[in-house]
Amino acid sequence: MPTCKILFFLLLALCTSCGECDVKYGQVGGEVSMDCGVPQNSDVEWKLNDILIIKINGRRGTRQKGPSHIKDKVSVNGGSLKVPRLETRDSGVYSCNSGKRYTLHVVSVFAKPGPVLVQSSSAELHCDIDGNPNTEVQWLSPSNDKKDDKKQVIHLKSVTSNDDGQWTCLIKDDLKLSLKLTVVAGLQTTAVKVPEGGNIKLPCSLPRSVSQRVVGGKWTADHLPTVSFPTLKNTETKGLHWSGDDSSKVIFTSDQLNINYDVMLINAQPSDEGKYVCTVEFEGGVKLTAETNLMVVAKPSGEGPPPELSVVQDILGVDSPVLAGISGGLESEAEPEEHNTETSQQSKQLQHRQSGSSTPNQAGTKKKQIPSPAAIREELLELQRDVLQLQKIKLQLEIEKLKKEK
Repeated sequence: MPTCKILFFLLLALCTSCGECDVKYGQVGGEVSMDCGVPQNSDVEWKLNDILIIKINGRRGTRQKGPSHIKDKVSVNGGSLKVPRLETRDSGVYSCNSGKRYTLHVVSVFAKPGPVLVQSSSAELHCDIDGNPNTEVQWLSPSNDKKDDKKQVIHLKSVTSNDDGQWTCLIKDDLKLSLKLTVVAGLQTTAVKVPEGGNIKLPCSLPRSVSQRVVGGKWTADHLPTVSFPTLKNTETKGLHWSGDDSSKVIFTSDQLNINYDVMLINAQPSDEGKYVCTVEFEGGVKLTAETNLMVVAKPSGEGPPPELSVVQDILGVDSPVLAGISGGLESEAEPEEHNTETSQQSKQLQHRQSGSSTPNQAGTKKKQIPSPAAIREELLELQRDVLQLQKIKLQLEIEKLKKEK
């Protein structure tokens, strides 16, 4: 007789002899109970795959644990055995000294690569029954539609928002297991541009809140190996937050985060230009990444007030009309020469002063080359500094006069 037939008849004889053979299903992380069916205060003995779990003397109430791996987590009440925090290795045949036997299958429900999916990606939904891979199951979509495929593993191709929500695995009407899928468009970001020396926000966010817990994440830039970027942490006390110290290059909020993971890059320099990568990690190991490119725009030559004016700002104030005159003079330098009559005349006067001539257009005088804009600017600044110095002296005299009047 073939071996398979011998095993079949042995199993049939075992089930017949025990009088009742129950099949139970439990979910990983859940719990299951099995009743021995004995009167109160009776002796109870439970085994898993013929290995002793626990033995109880009903009259004395003494308990003896066996070598089974589940001996420390089970509990027995009135002969009923409860197995919490189920693991796949807890599957097997449970037997009680009353003759009752139970076959327990622990079921794992999960998604690959994870419960958070990027739109248009593919996924596998698993309803794995340990020890019984051929048992058919019924899958229900978030819209409660039944899937034709009765296998424990189904494949989703190019997921959409219709796949977002709760999926259900039904096992012989005995167990109803749920799996939550979240379909997102991916992390959102955009290319950014900043003037040299300016500050710029590096954008990174989820399009919406998700039920799956964010457990970590970070910013990286391969071209800036020495720059310290913060990392995402999720703790019971602070929730999801950035962890790290503000550096001379990157600053970030200390508030609790939800879907926005921006950081601020400060004092941008040409060497900062390049690719920045934002990564967000969800519970279960799924990671989403987004890349943004930073462009640093060089300042035009001569942009901004010259260093010499810092002292003047301290004395006269930022809004001084004198400073406004200087700014106007600097801005006029960029105007076309034919529209800048005042600057041209000042330039001619400066040339006349340097040459010692009586008149700039004296007959017989050789026409001189017009100085460069940079030279004109320097001469104008020199004159303006003289004016400011005189105004400073005037202010000091007025202050002294007010002191004497008091």
